[in-house]
Amino acid sequence: MSLLVLIALVGLLGVMAPWSPSGWFALGTASVAALALSISERGPRRGLGAVAGVLLAILLVVRMLGAADGMIRMVTLPQGTSSRWLGSVVDEQDVALAGARVLAMQWRLAPDEKKRLVPAMRESYVEMRREDAFTPSPVFDTLLGRQAPGAFDTLVIEPHATTSPAPPAKTGVIFLHGYAGSYTLECWLLARAARTIGAITVCPATDFSGHWRGEASEQIVRATIDYLHARGVRRVFLAGLSNGAMGASALAPQLASSLAGLILISGAPALGGNGGLPTLVVHGSDDPMASAASARAFAARTHASYAGFDGGHFVLLVRRAEAREAIASWLKGQVGLH
Repeated sequence: MSLLVLIALVGLLGVMAPWSPSGWFALGTASVAALALSISERGPRRGLGAVAGVLLAILLVVRMLGAADGMIRMVTLPQGTSSRWLGSVVDEQDVALAGARVLAMQWRLAPDEKKRLVPAMRESYVEMRREDAFTPSPVFDTLLGRQAPGAFDTLVIEPHATTSPAPPAKTGVIFLHGYAGSYTLECWLLARAARTIGAITVCPATDFSGHWRGEASEQIVRATIDYLHARGVRRVFLAGLSNGAMGASALAPQLASSLAGLILISGAPALGGNGGLPTLVVHGSDDPMASAASARAFAARTHASYAGFDGGHFVLLVRRAEAREAIASWLKGQVGLH
């Protein structure tokens, strides 16, 4: 009975979060298993246990096959092998929305953003699921400390539907995540802007802190650039979010010869540089975690384009339509599509 009570509590949590369709299916499977364990008669117990096993197998097979066959894929670099299985078996939404609720309670957020963060995240996951029903996520391997230069999860989002022939992309955008690891949703939000110029979006993962500085971080980014070059991509933009933006700025001088431009979102160093690269800064005016004044000063000092929005630290998500348009417009200008 205690197992059923626990599942009921998890279900209530799911209503509040809420869970993804996969999450609800998994909860139903767990409920059947718990019911089997609570029955003393051997026959019904075995029968329900078998049903739970079949349901679990269906969930795992469908998720793993679906995650490997969509527009959003994940590979392990630098080897370029298929992704590790853990990133395909659980829907990212079931972790991210629960985490966002905790974040909204504990972090310093602008009042309007605190109210809009979880609904905006849920809406975005629904939008992403319309494109790809099952998507992989690097977040679970990140939590286990499995991201390193020798093997790191990398999301790859194609610029065209994989079901129809399309010319190979000649432009790529590398996106560096921030604190709490790489999330497919953030990668996809940026990819929607990159698709307007027919660019492939590639999102490598580092550790939970998202501090893209030092030799290990440079190795990961260089390996990602090599992956794009191997696919025939020659024009590469480097983008970063929050800590990832700070890291992108720090790495820009070392990587400038391999890059066509820089995009810094919700983070720009007051005294940092951009390696002389064309740069776009996207920032919220009420960001309590990364100073808007520092971002504007950075843009003025480096002659970067500046896209400011009413909002806080999560403008890429909460103001996603406007942020996408600003990034897309800047990218079009860089590749001569205006």
